[in-house]
Amino acid sequence: MVSNDIPPPHVPAHVVPLCSLFLQIGGGLWTVSYMLYVRESFRSRSYGMPLFALALNISWEIVYALYVTETRLEKFVFTLWLVIDCGMVYNTLKYAKYEWTHSPKIAHNIGSILAVMVIGATFGHWTFAKWWIENEIGKRDGKFYKGVVGPDMTELGFWSAILCQSYLSTASLCQLVVRQHSGGVNWTIWGTRAFGSVIGLYLLCGWEWYFWREAHGYVMSPFAIFLWGTSVICDSAYPYALWCISKTENILPDGRKIDGKYVNSKSNKRLE
Repeated sequence: MVSNDIPPPHVPAHVVPLCSLFLQIGGGLWTVSYMLYVRESFRSRSYGMPLFALALNISWEIVYALYVTETRLEKFVFTLWLVIDCGMVYNTLKYAKYEWTHSPKIAHNIGSILAVMVIGATFGHWTFAKWWIENEIGKRDGKFYKGVVGPDMTELGFWSAILCQSYLSTASLCQLVVRQHSGGVNWTIWGTRAFGSVIGLYLLCGWEWYFWREAHGYVMSPFAIFLWGTSVICDSAYPYALWCISKTENILPDGRKIDGKYVNSKSNKRLE
C-alpha cells in the first residue's frame, strides 16, 4: 500500500522506496514468526498465539487479501499468512485440551469458540475497511487507491494493524504470565515478532511521519501513541517474563511444558 504513494515535491525521494523496504523486511520477519509458531506448537504440544489474537490475525488477512489490497504481491503475502495461520489453528484445536484443563467446557468447544471469534472479527475488519474506503477517509494529495486520489490506505492499514498488534502484544504477555510456562513460544518467536513490528510498523510509520508529516500526523496522535506504546511496553517486558518463567517451568517427556508448581503430567497436582 505504501508503494502506491506519490508524495509532493518537498518529500525526499527516498521515503517511498525505503518505507516499502521496511514493510518487506517487517513482513518477512512476521512470516518467519508465523512459521515458528507452528513448529514450536508441535515441539511443545501447545499453542502460542492467544485465541482472540489468532482470530484477529485471520480475519485481518481474509479482509485484506479479498477486499482491501490492490497489488498481486500484497494479495500473495496476506494469502501466505492465511495459509500459515491454518497450521496455528490446527495446533490450537489439537493442543488446547492441555491448556484448558481447568475449564473443560472451553477445552471441548475450542473450535466453536475460535470460529465465532473469527466470524465476529472478520465482520469488524470488513465494516471498518468498507466505511473507510466508501467515505474516502484520509483523502489527500499523494495518496492513491485504484489509480486515483482516494482514501489513505496507508492510514487504514496503520489503524487496523496497530489494533491487532497492541492486542497480540498484551495478550501474549498475559498468557505467558498466567500459564507460567513457555509452551508454544520461544525466544526466536518473540524476536521475529517484536522486530517485525518495530521495522515493518513503527519504523515505517515513524519515517513517514518525520518526512511527510502533513499526511501522517495520525502516527503521533494520542490514541495512536496509546496503542503502539502499549505494544512496545508489553513486547519489551516479554523477554524478562520469558526468562523468569523458563527457569521454573517443567518439561515433560513428551516435550510439553507445564507450570513448575505441578508435580508431574499424570497427576497434574499442584504443589502448595
